[in-house]
Amino acid sequence: MKYRTLIFVSLSLPVLLIASLLIPDGERVVRVKAAGEQPVIARIKVRDEEELNRLVTSGLDLLEMRQGRDLFILTTNEQLEKLRGDGWDVRIDDEATRLTVISEASAAALFRDGYSTMMEIRQRLEAQAAAYPNLIELFSYGKSWEKINTGDQGGHPLYGVRLTNRLTAGPKPTLFLMAAIHARELVTAEIATRFIDYLLNGYQFDGDVRWLLDEHAIVVVPVSNPDGRVLAEQGWSQRKNTNRSYATGCSNPPNSASQYGVDLNRNFNFMWGLINRPTEPACGLTYPGPVAASEPETSSLQDLVRSLFPDQRGPANGDKAPSDATGILITLHSYGNLVLWPWGTTRNTSPNSVELEAVGKKLASYNQYQASQAIELYPVSGSTDDWSYGELGIASYTFEIGPDSGPCSGFFPSYSCLDEGEGGSFWAGNLQALLYAARIARAPYQLSQGPTPESVIAFEGSPGSITLKAIFDGSSNGNRAIANAEYYIGLPPWRGGTPAVLNPTDGSFDSPFENADALIGPVAKEKLIFVRARNTDGIWGPVRAASLTRQVPSIGARTRISRSGVFRSVR
Repeated sequence: MKYRTLIFVSLSLPVLLIASLLIPDGERVVRVKAAGEQPVIARIKVRDEEELNRLVTSGLDLLEMRQGRDLFILTTNEQLEKLRGDGWDVRIDDEATRLTVISEASAAALFRDGYSTMMEIRQRLEAQAAAYPNLIELFSYGKSWEKINTGDQGGHPLYGVRLTNRLTAGPKPTLFLMAAIHARELVTAEIATRFIDYLLNGYQFDGDVRWLLDEHAIVVVPVSNPDGRVLAEQGWSQRKNTNRSYATGCSNPPNSASQYGVDLNRNFNFMWGLINRPTEPACGLTYPGPVAASEPETSSLQDLVRSLFPDQRGPANGDKAPSDATGILITLHSYGNLVLWPWGTTRNTSPNSVELEAVGKKLASYNQYQASQAIELYPVSGSTDDWSYGELGIASYTFEIGPDSGPCSGFFPSYSCLDEGEGGSFWAGNLQALLYAARIARAPYQLSQGPTPESVIAFEGSPGSITLKAIFDGSSNGNRAIANAEYYIGLPPWRGGTPAVLNPTDGSFDSPFENADALIGPVAKEKLIFVRARNTDGIWGPVRAASLTRQVPSIGARTRISRSGVFRSVR
């Protein structure tokens, strides 16, 4: 259903009024936020660990932002006065509040201006599954709370896609990408669906994409919380699912202080209830549910992930996953420009903390986010990544997409922020991070310790002569010097490919950053060329691949290969 949306914003009145008129096919629905329900971003100071723990279990809408002892909350004026009455040191962030008011007021219009609705996402995936039957499979893995509790009369199926070349035999390592478990975090579903588009559109002409889908399974759940997403598409700040069975008297429509539902990212059954307890206010924004995995969205997602990954970690908290453990999981959130890894429940490091940190910092080198253990933000329990690492040993990460200030911050940034704008360009950096995650999915703890092939290109310099050029970077993978590099034609090393030597362009491998090349004989156009490098510790990095191009790039002394594999002039 298409809507015409009229939004009135008055910033000159003492009492701010926002009225959004949603007009579906002749039916008028008027939504007015009362003065006490206006969105406010406030700083709240915590003096010690006891206050921090009390804050994170209060049900407040904590944002993924922190400055020293100041945490940030999305709240209302009415709730703000209650906090002050309870003795909290809290003050309004005027600029962040101004931008939030504007973005929430225009939230519903974002789906007219670029963002895809849930229905549009589903239709696009169905069309892609029909167009690329050997590359993408659309599947259902459960039903939402509303679908179960309305006898299929409402609600939604839970669905995802599996991307892989079905004509290539397995087994294949898996990258699992999920988005929008918090309904209002709009950019996350857009990044996930763009990633699907990128892989499908690039398969025929991009050798690196082709080998990723030939040799991996990439599973994407673009909307993990579909019932809540419906409310977000109407412009409401819905974070949770829409389960109404645990509370009475929550705000309806929802706001940033009170809403029905369960925070699905506090409902997973590893260390559930340790920090965020069922005694929290049920209308609060971080209510974890009455028991672990109480919500169908959570329990179904857990079952899906268990079906994709082996259990690679023992039952004790101190048990370490092996260095060759396979698979990687990334859950997309907004906002704060962060890459986070387990644990979120304790300041103690996880058994695989060295490896998790190495992967996390490398991922953050692409999107330029701050990288840290999750608890450095604030304590949480029952989160997706703590569960997937804690139960199965999967290398697991949360991306918080978007800056904590400026016009591209917040849960409802302009669609243009995906590609441009102050603090924007979300897509470009996160694409490179996701591609790196896919390349190391075979053994992320191990491969992240070796040099990264940041680019590779193969072109026909003269008839029958192929020039191969690659750039390897180990500076954010232990900063060890590169010892040697090699290439394979047609088959990667794990399929029995034959290695050949890549030579250092400057005459010797002696630093973490190296250019390498080789002059090779004829190569059939359909064959991929794989490259990899090893550091002085004897650790191989991930593979990257290129297909042969007949176009000779213009190469001069001031030319380098970009991460996309395209030659660019240095000015």
